Order: sequence, then structure tokens, then C-alpha cells
Amino acid sequence: MFALCCKIKIGDSSFTSVREIHISRSIYKIAATAVLKLPVTAMLKQEGEPSTRVETAKQIAVGDQVEIELGYNGAYHLEFKGFVRNINYATPLEIECEDYYYPLRSRSVSLQGKTTLEEVLQKCSLAIGYTAKINISSFQVDNKPVASVLAKLKTDYGVHIFFDLLGNVYATEPAKVVGGQVKYKLRENVIKDDSLKFRRAADVKLKIKAICFYKDGEEVEASIGVDGGETKTLHFYDVESENELALLADAELKRHSYDGYEGTIETFLFPFAEPTMVAQVVDDVYKERDGKYYIDSVEVRFSTSGARRKVSLGLKM
Repeated sequence: MFALCCKIKIGDSSFTSVREIHISRSIYKIAATAVLKLPVTAMLKQEGEPSTRVETAKQIAVGDQVEIELGYNGAYHLEFKGFVRNINYATPLEIECEDYYYPLRSRSVSLQGKTTLEEVLQKCSLAIGYTAKINISSFQVDNKPVASVLAKLKTDYGVHIFFDLLGNVYATEPAKVVGGQVKYKLRENVIKDDSLKFRRAADVKLKIKAICFYKDGEEVEASIGVDGGETKTLHFYDVESENELALLADAELKRHSYDGYEGTIETFLFPFAEPTMVAQVVDDVYKERDGKYYIDSVEVRFSTSGARRKVSLGLKM
């Protein structure tokens, strides 16, 4: 039998019970979020002291550091680290949290002139996990929050920006950063797969819009594919010519047009999975559908009634 367990640390307080937790992490969103619903009163455990019943809201403040570990039978896995962003004084008490993006909302920076993506992140005093090699002809920021700088980089240069659980920032092209691997066997360790659809490459209606940025600030665009379907905009940097850009766009069209699954699967907490990992999907009924997929996003729901992990499958690897 599997018994759910959790360890939640907020500021100097630790909790081992909770009404509900919802965690959301994605390569498409700069900030990972967690929402905790706690009883209005709870048993508080402080190191070296006996547990005492306290008013939960009085133990928590906006800006407190948050760490959430979840698991079964005393085996835990770190699922979220961040800060309290907001406290809703409802019943149950609702704590809204944000990862390492949160302190960047109140930390400002000024930047100007010719630079690179890596230099911008360094001047924002961020620990870098990985950054795309992008030259920026001119970047003007006058005493703006670092959070808005990251949002501008994401919008202007089409990179995916997100943080890992250690606080390292990633500013990367799609599916460039690849983590570990997790294996899913349909109808075995997958609870629900009704949102998982198998598609044929021949049925995909897709247009790739490729935009290239050059060192002098010039932008060149090339498109390939069919109208009437989905359009994906991809960004490239310092490609030698428009012809080469068209070839890269064609290669990306083929990469996105494949026989394989798309959608989400729902699993238990274990095996652990997070964005950037590769999901190996095995189907004993339709062996030809086996494949490996990039994990774009993960949602975790944990409550007194159970726990589930929803995994979103992206590009076939």
C-alpha cells in the first residue's frame, strides 16, 4: 500500500500535512508556480521543539522561502522551490508561490548598447544553466525590473526562459536542453491517456515561420509549409543567407511533422518527471507507436484524496 507524504517548509516553519497543492512548471512560462491550501490552524514542527498547534497565517509572510517535497511511504522528491508571493486569507488558507522569478520583480537593472544574451543574464546577476548564443545589436533598459528584462528577451528573441529547482536560468531554443529520461508504459504506470492522440505526419497541417536575427539588427524571414493549419514561429541567429534560413525552416517542418503522440498523460507521483526530461512511451498493444518525446510541461496535484502528475508531451525525439 502506498501512503502519501509531504514535507513543506515555509520560512522557519515546517508542515507535514496540507489540504491541497497545485504545482505548475513549463518551458513556455518563465515562472513556475505553486498554490498551497493549508488548514487555518495546523501542527507546527520546529527543530528541537515539540509540535504545537498554531494559527497558520501568523507563521507565514510574503517573501518567505518555500520548499515542497512530495512522495509515498516516506520517500520524497523535491517538486518546488521558491517564495511566497501572496496570501489569501480564506478557509482553507491559500498560499500563492512563485519560483526564482519572484525576487526579480523587485530587482532592477539598467542596460544599453551592443551585447549578447549571456551578457544580459550575467548583468542581471543570474546563475546561468544554459543560454543560446545570441548576439544583440542594441539593448536598451533603463532601471527596469529584471523580470521585465527576461520577458522582453523571451518576446523579442523567441527563446524559452525558465528556472530549474536550483535557481539556474535557462534561455534556450526549443528542445535544446535535455534532461533525464522517464519510462511510461500505457495501461500500466499511466493512469489516464484519453488526452493522448496519435497523429500521422501526412495529416499534419503546419507552417514554419523562421525569423533570423543578424548582428547588425537586421531581421530576415522565411516560411515553408501549408496554410489552413497551425503556424509555428521559430527564431535563428546569424544564419549566412536567406536560402540557408529556408533550408533550416524545411528541416524544422520535417522535425515537427511525425507519426507519433501528442497531448498529455496522467500518472502517479512516481516516476518523477519535470520539463526538459524525455518520456519514453511504450505501448504493448500498438508497438509501432512506441517513441520518445520531449516533456514540455508538468502539473502536480496533491491532496488528502490522492496525487497525480500530468505530463505534456512535445516534440518526438
